[in-house]
Amino acid sequence: MKGIHQFIVDLRNSKDQEEEYKKIRTEANSIQNKFQSTTSLNSNQKKKYICKLIYIFISGHSELINFGLDESIELIKSNIFSDKKLGYLAVSVLLNNESPNSNSLFTAKEHLNHILEVTHPCLVSDLRSTDEEVNCLAIQMIATCFTASDSVTIYDGDGNSMQWMELIDIIYASATSPLSKPIVKQKALITLKSLLQMYPDVVIKNNNWVPRLLKIVEGSKDIGVVTSSVPLLDYILTIKPEVVRSVIPSVAHRLYSLTVLEECPAEYYYYNTPAPWLIVKLLQFIENNFLISTTSDPTAFSANKIDSTTLNQLRQVVSKSIQNASQHVKGLPNRNSRSSILFQAVSLAVFLEASPEAIAGASNALLSLIASNDTNTRYLALDALIKLTARSDSPYLSSKDKFNEILPIFIHLLKDKDISVRRKALDLLYTICNEETYSVILNELLLYFPYADQQMKQELAIKIAVLAERFATDSTWYVTTMLKLLSIGGGSNANGVGFISNEVWERIVQIVVNNDDLHKKTSKMIINLMKKPFGNTQSPVSEYLIKVAAFVLGEFGHEVNDVAETNIGIQFRLLYDAYFGVSISTRAMLLSTFIKLLVKFPEADFVPEIVDLFEVETQSLDLEIQSRAYEYLKLSTIHADFRLASTVIKPIPAFNQHESPLLKRLGVLANRPGVSRSKSRVLASNIKTKPENGTNNSTVEDNALTNNWYAGFHRMLHFDAGIFYENNLIKITYRLVKNNNEFLIQFAIVNNAYKTLGETITGFNVLSLGSKAKKEDPSYLVCITQLPESTISDQAHMEISVKVRGVVEHDEDPVISFTFMCGGSFSHLNLKFPVQLIKTLTSAPIGGLNEFEKRWNQIGKHLGLEKGESSVVVHLSHRHDSAQVCRSLSRVGFTVLPETDFRPINIIGAGIIHTQKSNYGVLVKFVGLDEEGKDLRITVRCTGGGVAEIISHIMKEIFVGK
Repeated sequence: MKGIHQFIVDLRNSKDQEEEYKKIRTEANSIQNKFQSTTSLNSNQKKKYICKLIYIFISGHSELINFGLDESIELIKSNIFSDKKLGYLAVSVLLNNESPNSNSLFTAKEHLNHILEVTHPCLVSDLRSTDEEVNCLAIQMIATCFTASDSVTIYDGDGNSMQWMELIDIIYASATSPLSKPIVKQKALITLKSLLQMYPDVVIKNNNWVPRLLKIVEGSKDIGVVTSSVPLLDYILTIKPEVVRSVIPSVAHRLYSLTVLEECPAEYYYYNTPAPWLIVKLLQFIENNFLISTTSDPTAFSANKIDSTTLNQLRQVVSKSIQNASQHVKGLPNRNSRSSILFQAVSLAVFLEASPEAIAGASNALLSLIASNDTNTRYLALDALIKLTARSDSPYLSSKDKFNEILPIFIHLLKDKDISVRRKALDLLYTICNEETYSVILNELLLYFPYADQQMKQELAIKIAVLAERFATDSTWYVTTMLKLLSIGGGSNANGVGFISNEVWERIVQIVVNNDDLHKKTSKMIINLMKKPFGNTQSPVSEYLIKVAAFVLGEFGHEVNDVAETNIGIQFRLLYDAYFGVSISTRAMLLSTFIKLLVKFPEADFVPEIVDLFEVETQSLDLEIQSRAYEYLKLSTIHADFRLASTVIKPIPAFNQHESPLLKRLGVLANRPGVSRSKSRVLASNIKTKPENGTNNSTVEDNALTNNWYAGFHRMLHFDAGIFYENNLIKITYRLVKNNNEFLIQFAIVNNAYKTLGETITGFNVLSLGSKAKKEDPSYLVCITQLPESTISDQAHMEISVKVRGVVEHDEDPVISFTFMCGGSFSHLNLKFPVQLIKTLTSAPIGGLNEFEKRWNQIGKHLGLEKGESSVVVHLSHRHDSAQVCRSLSRVGFTVLPETDFRPINIIGAGIIHTQKSNYGVLVKFVGLDEEGKDLRITVRCTGGGVAEIISHIMKEIFVGK
């Protein structure tokens, strides 16, 4: 086409962008006029003009070519293959040009339905053609344009479901028909996977489909067809694993033929390796069978569920793959293909109950690849070693002789030029650490810490802390190791973020506080370190060490007061000298330490300095410092003997954290199968667990929820706005907008990681919004009215509407599930939020005590106490007065009236519960049962039978929690 060639040359000869745009606009207008003219264009002219439009599109001027879609559709309808081919290409380009984006009114699903409506007639016609080349064009079009994110799902009730189903039926027939050519089958199988992912009900409801698809991988002689079928099998495995597993013997036999017998058509050899892509895919498919676990198949799949012949073949495949990778071969492509097979074979080996000899052989093969000059090879070899070590019971790499041989290699890799390799080397050292090697590994990591990358120091500190706690058999060694880490871990990165996370030093405090034998020795070590830090006598004292000192010396410093080198005067001077050189948050902790020292040593010489400091800091610009200083100043000056301060200031209680929070920061590695999670033998045994109380009615389903979910749930019961969930990566806030029996929950999703690490949240996806209300005639309806953006650099927004239709029973609250990626790690949140009758409460006039009692008695007479009244007694964690209870009730929605009575708390309230089916009047009485204000009787009467019990249960949870 000389015309398109000349057009491109003219554009490239433009002197500036403005001239180029003028030429493009002129050409686009000319093409549009030619298409609209009465003079008919021949096939070559049409193709030339369509090619120009495609070039204009890829030049970035898509707004000028919208008119070309209809002409491209006409080319598809042509009987000439070259016309049809170009038509499909043009339609794919022009339709995808209309893809939804941040400024589009179309959702992804609406966009796909739009493409379907435009192209459906042409696609069906060409899919049913007897010409396989035409079939391939149509299939390619579907594969190109009908690919969407996981959030797009087609349902049977959708308006276009019949058209979707028609396409899927034809593609399925092309994939399974014995008459279809191999090239058509290959394309159809790949396309079928994309369609079924969008319309999963098809494969769920058509039980006869899966067996026919399995026959392809079992019986097809064409290697290309089998290769194309494996991704589809992997997808169906997630839906019907018990059916797909029936094909494992056939897959094992094919792997054995390819790997051990090397039976493969010549055209599928890659250098000296037969079909490496297929081998890797099939090995991965076998592994996925072990990894997957579903509701329909709750028992884990294991090697003992495979017949002996199949298991033997798979083990020979793994052994042969390791043997091949260990042999020297010429040429990088050949080595890469064999290495890729090795990585996947090693990953599968441990599931096949491989012998120690096989594990040793696999480890040695991988160790040989670590010396490669190729960065990707080193990375993948380390990754495979981590999987092998974590999943295997064989301690080959940790055995004494082998460990001494390979430790220098891994330490050297910590200094690799590529940070991804350095991270993997750190992960591997963490994984192979055991009772015999932990001391050497921790010493090496502590030596490496000052020279580690800033991006790695936080993760490195967490791993050191976890390993020290996990393998500590001597409390002195543990404290020495951890304080050394804090001492060398001072400073922060360019963003002002500390290298050591709060969880590290907080965990040390937990361990020390909960173990009596550590109080004295830790206090001595801290004092000595503050006098002379590890490693460098000229460096300032680490702020992390000062934080621990503030806690430990404030609580236990008096235990070492009997020694001149560690007496309380020296302790105070060390802390006081550090005060003005630390951050605001650490200063606040030190102020608390000083008030404790004042209470314990009221006659000490430094007491006037403490009081003076409190007085000075009452003028601080920081509100937290100012508030603390003022409160402590009052406590220390109201009475000369400090008896008020002595009454208020109490020893810190034992922590009730059962599992180390550090493990949660290790992400996927800490949860990897095979990684030991054993607690410290000496230290963690004394970490107290939270006592159960009578109000704890968490269900088994709650155990599947994200840790710390309940704080946001309970907050939402109390308040109509606040923080729903927060961790170091993400913060989710909420606001409720009420309208009788309906309310809207507006969520804001804030990227915490961007502020501290500069990381963007990607792939944010709402997996599900599950209601626990009964399916038939549900008590409430929830739906997402606004989905958040998938990429969150700052924040995104989401809305959920709730309609309360009837009486909502206990434990019917919905659960919302999110997933996202941040900083290379995958996160999955399952969070429950309250949909309860109390959220539709509005105030009702009380009209005085007499009117209230009249209505109270009327409910009792009409419904009786069994249906109309419910009473509970609660014990509060801290004392309440009438004003606090009134505020809580008003916040919930009640009209409140405190009664004048001899009791400390005697309050009545009235409100109206709104549902779609009916409204209910609610009256409450709060009566204090003790002088302290900790014991309350809550009595509820309601005009709806049985509703009072539900309301009293909610009120109890509001005031006490679970």
